[in-house]
Amino acid sequence: MQYSQTRSKVGLFRLRAIVTTTIAAILALVFIWPFLCMLGATFNKLDVVLNPLIPIPAKFSLQFYQLMFNEKYHFQAYIMNSVVVSVSTTIFSALACTLSGYALAKLRFPGRGLLFSIIIAVMLLPTATMLVPQFVVMRELNLVNSYWGLILPGVGGGAFGIFLMRQFMLNIPTEMMEAARIDGANEFALFSKVVLPNAKAGIAVIATLTLRGTWNALLWPQLIITDPARQLLMPQIALHNNMMVEVWAIHVVRTASLVAAIVPLALYAYSQRHFVSTLAGAIKG
Repeated sequence: MQYSQTRSKVGLFRLRAIVTTTIAAILALVFIWPFLCMLGATFNKLDVVLNPLIPIPAKFSLQFYQLMFNEKYHFQAYIMNSVVVSVSTTIFSALACTLSGYALAKLRFPGRGLLFSIIIAVMLLPTATMLVPQFVVMRELNLVNSYWGLILPGVGGGAFGIFLMRQFMLNIPTEMMEAARIDGANEFALFSKVVLPNAKAGIAVIATLTLRGTWNALLWPQLIITDPARQLLMPQIALHNNMMVEVWAIHVVRTASLVAAIVPLALYAYSQRHFVSTLAGAIKG
C-alpha cells in the first residue's frame, strides 16, 4: 500500500514536471519567434519576397550584411567607435567601482556614512535629470564631440555600481585581510592579492552592466557627439531607421540591430553565473 502511494506521488511529480516544461517551452518559443523571423529575414535576397511569419529565408544570401558594410552605410566604423568607447568606459568604471566599494566597505574614515547616504540618494534620481548638468560640465571642459565626453560620465559605473560593489565587499572576510596585514602586506598588496581575487564575480557583473549600458546608449551620444563620423552604433541605427529612402533600408537597419545585439547576448551568456552569486551577496551584505 505504501509502495503504491509512493509510486503515485512520483508519477504525479513527473506529470507536473512534464506539463511545466512543456508550457515553458511553448512560451519561450512564442517570445523568441519574432526574433527568429527577423534573423531569417536578414539572410534573404533583396529581390525575393519572404513570409514575415516564417524564420526560414526564401533564398539564402548575405546581401544585407554586405550592404551594411558598404560605402553608403559603413556601419563598421560605427561599430568600431562603440567598441572603443564601451571598452574604455568598462575598464575605468570597473576599476573605480571596485576601489570605491572597497573603501566604503573596509576602510574607516570620517564621513564614510554620509558619503554612502549620498550615493544612495543619487540612485533615487532619474537619469534624465542628470543629462543637463552633465552636458554643461562636458561643455565647460571642452569635451563636446569628444569620446572623453562619453567615457568620463560613465566612470564609476553610477551610484548603483558603487553600491553593488560595496555590498559585495562586505562579504569578504575581514579576518583574512587582517592576517595579510600582520604578514606585512601593504594596502596595495592587500587590494591586489586578497581583495581582487575574491571580488572577481562582482567585477564581472559591474563590467557586464557597464558594457551593456554603454553599448546600448542612445540619448547621451546624440547630445555629445556632433560629428557623424564619430557617432556610435545605436544612434546611427536610430538615424537610419528614421531616414529610410530605399526599399531594402529597413532590412539593413534590422541587420545592424541584430549585429548590435550580439554583444549584450554574449555578455549575459558568459557572465550569468556571476549574477546570482553577486546579487545574493549584495542582499546578504
